[in-house]
Amino acid sequence: MWLGFFAWYRGLALGGTVRVSQLQLLPPFLSMLFAVPLLNEALDALTVGFGLAVMAVVLAGRKMHVRQAVKLIAQEGNTP
Repeated sequence: MWLGFFAWYRGLALGGTVRVSQLQLLPPFLSMLFAVPLLNEALDALTVGFGLAVMAVVLAGRKMHVRQAVKLIAQEGNTP
């Protein structure tokens, strides 16, 4: 786990904190999905629907255009 943090923080630095950090929302739902065949767990429709909704929001957030505040301030001519 300790070594995994190096890759995680490198990914945050490369992809941008706002976009990459949203991926942390997915592991609980993926764990539930893998628990079905491995542990014979049952999923109800509400859980599946909620998981799909969270995944859709994460995908939409990754495709959104994110502007940096420094560039926005420079474009407006308001220097701090």
